Amino acid sequence: MIDSVIKNEITMSAAYIERKGLYQDGVCIVGSHPVAHYLSKTTEALGGEVPLFSSVTDVQGNFSRLWYVIEAENYSADELDAAISSAEQKQAEFLCIILLPNIKQNSVIQKHAEMELFTAMGDVLDPLRKQLSGHQNVRAIFLDRIFGGEFDCFNLAAISREAQENNTIRLTQSMANRYASALYISDAIDAVFTVSRCGKAGNVYNASSFYLSEYQLMSEIYIMLARHGVKLTVTGEPSEPIYGALSNGKLRSLGYENVCDFSDALRYTLLHHLERFSIQTDRIHDGYSGKLNTLRVIEKDMLREIDRICRKHDIKYFISYGTMLGAVRHGGFIPWDDDVDVAMLRSEFEKFRQIAPKELNERFSYESHVNNNGYHYFFDRLTAKDTYFASKYSDDYEMHKGISIDIFVVDNVPADPKAAYRFWKGLMRRRMIMNVRWKNTARKGKAYLLSKLLLPFLRLRSMDSYSRSYEKAVRKYEHKDTGWVMPASSDHKYRGTFPIETFSEVIPYRFDDVDTFIPVGYKDFLKAWYTDNYMEMLPLSQQNPFHDYYRLDLGTHIQEDAEPQFDYMGELK
Repeated sequence: MIDSVIKNEITMSAAYIERKGLYQDGVCIVGSHPVAHYLSKTTEALGGEVPLFSSVTDVQGNFSRLWYVIEAENYSADELDAAISSAEQKQAEFLCIILLPNIKQNSVIQKHAEMELFTAMGDVLDPLRKQLSGHQNVRAIFLDRIFGGEFDCFNLAAISREAQENNTIRLTQSMANRYASALYISDAIDAVFTVSRCGKAGNVYNASSFYLSEYQLMSEIYIMLARHGVKLTVTGEPSEPIYGALSNGKLRSLGYENVCDFSDALRYTLLHHLERFSIQTDRIHDGYSGKLNTLRVIEKDMLREIDRICRKHDIKYFISYGTMLGAVRHGGFIPWDDDVDVAMLRSEFEKFRQIAPKELNERFSYESHVNNNGYHYFFDRLTAKDTYFASKYSDDYEMHKGISIDIFVVDNVPADPKAAYRFWKGLMRRRMIMNVRWKNTARKGKAYLLSKLLLPFLRLRSMDSYSRSYEKAVRKYEHKDTGWVMPASSDHKYRGTFPIETFSEVIPYRFDDVDTFIPVGYKDFLKAWYTDNYMEMLPLSQQNPFHDYYRLDLGTHIQEDAEPQFDYMGELK
C-alpha cells in the first residue's frame, strides 16, 4: 500500500506538470530532504533524469537550472550565498531555493509551538529577500506543512493507530478553533515546477494547498473510517482561536492550482498508514451515490441474456476491454469500473444483430442504427428498458439514455500495418464529422473554426445517412481474407492490429458469478490495450469510474424483494 500511495502522488504530479507544460530539462537537485527525492522521482516519471546531490559542494556538470532544498531551521546566509555562487559558476539559468519548515517530531497541527514557527520564519524570509534581490536568476519558494506519503504533519500515523487499536476517533471542541494551512506533497512538487518555470527572480512564493481547522481534519478522517466500525467521541470545551496559515495568492497568480481536493489528498495519505485496516478498494470510490452495486447487478443480468442467446444459436462472443481485464485481474468488475463490454467478429455479430431483437427478454431492448433512426453510436447496445443513465458525454446528445452493455465488432483490416493505420485514421475522421453533426454544434478547441464552417453543410444530410455510410466504410474488408483484424468500432486510441486467430476461438471464463467467454488470445489483446503490466493496479488517482454521470435511475430493477435489504453504505443490495 505504501508504494502504491507514493506512486500515486508522483503520477498525479507528473500528469499535472505535463499538462501545464512545466517540465524542464537540465535540472540538478541539491538537498537530502525527502522533497528532493520526490522531485527526482517526478522528473523520472516525465522521462528525464535529475542528478541529486546532498550539498552544494558536490554539484558537478553544467546545469541550466538548480533546485536547492533547504530546511528553514538550518538556514544560514553563508549557505545561501554558497548556493547562489555555485549556480553562477555553473552558469545556471536560475536557482530555485525550496524552504521547508522544520517541524520536530512531526508535531500535530494543534501544537502551539508549530504555529509560532511561522512567526519565526519572518526572521528567515526578510534577510532572504534582501539576498535574492541582488541576483537576476534566483527565486525562492516556501513550502507549508507537508502531508502525503512519507510526510505526516497531521500525525496521521498516530491517528490511524488509535483507530485500529481502539476503534475510536477522538475530537475535542477546542479543535474547532485551531486553524492552519497545509500542503499536499503532489501540490508541493507542482508548486516547485511552477515557480521554476513562471516565478519572477528575487521573489519568494508561499505554497499552501488547504486551510482548515483541526476539527475539520478529524471529521474527514472519521467519515472515511466510520463505515469500518470506527466510533467518534467529542470532549472538552471550546477555546480561543489560534491561527497559523500562509497565503498562496501570489503563487496562484502564476496559474498554480491544486492537483486534487482535500478529501482525496487526505484519503490517499491515510491509506499509507492503514496497511492493517481491512478496506475494500471499491468502498474507497463511492461513485454513483451508493448505486454502483445495483448498477452492476443489472449489467450482469444483461450479460447473462447475451450469453443465453449466443449459446442457443452457436454465436461466438467474448467480454472485452475493461470487462476482460477485470475478469482476468480481479475475477469480475474492476473495483472502480461501472460498465460491461462484449465483442464479436463481424460474421458472428451480424448473426447476433439479426437474432437478438427477436429473442430478447421483454425487460431489455436492442439498439442499433439499423432499427432506430435516432441511434447514432458506432456500436450496438443492449439496454434495460425502464432505466435512465445520463453521463456527461451522453447528456449532450438526443438519444435513449439507459443502463446498457456495449457490443463492439472486430473487423477485417489490411495486412500491411501502415495501410491498416490509414484505414483506422479514415474511420476516425468520419467519426469526428458524425459527432459534430450529431451534437449539432461546433467542437471546442483546435477544431472549432473548421467544424463551425462545416456544420451548415453537414446538416444537409440526415444523421441516419451518416451512420449507414460509416458502417459501409468499417466493413470495407469484410469479405477479404486479410488474416488481420482490429476492433474498428471502438472509439479508443490506435492499438495496432491482431492476427484473426486471436479472436477466432473463445474459451469459457467466469466473470463474477456469470459464465461467459474470453478470446483464446486474450493475453495478447490485454498487453496491446493495457501494456505488458496489465496485471498491475493503477495508481489511486487513476482508479475512477469511466463515466461522469449526471443522472442514474434504476427503475423497477432497484428492488424486487418484498423486504428491502441495505448494506452499510445505505445502498439497496
